[in-house]
Amino acid sequence: MKKEVLPKVPKTRLGAFVENLEMILEVLVLVFFVNAFLVQAFAIPTPSMENEMLVGDHILVDRVAFSTSLGKIDGLILPQVRIERGMKVAFKSPPEIAARNISRLFYVKRIIGLPGETIKLIANQVYIDGRPIDEPYKNLSAPVSVSPDFPPASPDAWPPEFPPEYRSSLVETPLGTAFKIPVGHFFCMGDNRNLSADSRIWGPLPADDIVGRPWRNYWSTKTTTADMLGKSAPARLKDFLLGLFTKTRWNRILKRF
Repeated sequence: MKKEVLPKVPKTRLGAFVENLEMILEVLVLVFFVNAFLVQAFAIPTPSMENEMLVGDHILVDRVAFSTSLGKIDGLILPQVRIERGMKVAFKSPPEIAARNISRLFYVKRIIGLPGETIKLIANQVYIDGRPIDEPYKNLSAPVSVSPDFPPASPDAWPPEFPPEYRSSLVETPLGTAFKIPVGHFFCMGDNRNLSADSRIWGPLPADDIVGRPWRNYWSTKTTTADMLGKSAPARLKDFLLGLFTKTRWNRILKRF
């Protein structure tokens, strides 16, 4: 017995339009899901993390790494890690949040102090709970633009951006006055220590503001901070197309952080 073959119904223009629209919407939903929950793309606009990250690096951030596991199965499928000293984190910048500057909302720095610890800097040497720590990533080659000592020696010396509610979080130690990192906060600094605006300037970082962990460099181009922060998106796209083969740092593509 032969099977009856139904004739194909030709697509109308409206049908083809609806089908294409559905496909586009499915792609947009997938991109939104990945960008919102799994990975997110950021660009590095300043040299505060040199030499680990360069101006013009375009990185993917793992948004799952530091998230809270909802159960055993969730933890197995999307493994999370505990934030430890020396890790790099991407986060919502406290000063940019305060200024409502959406275009520069995210920063990348390194975790130096953990919740509940005391931290003190003497001539750029970091002491945690009174003990010096080794920082092989620290870069002191740039001219000094941020004080090498922390906390400030006098109440009048606090940077204006440093939240007043944290300025009293001080304790006396054998090394002198140290800053006690509040519970639920981290103390972050850039590797390029003399050029980094970080927790020494705008205070301890709330854990809830951490977005994720820098994962890989998906593209890197030779550029400047002025171009990264001053040019519009179309202008940066034009620079990308014109300098794809002459300005791309091919040796940094897919570099893992």
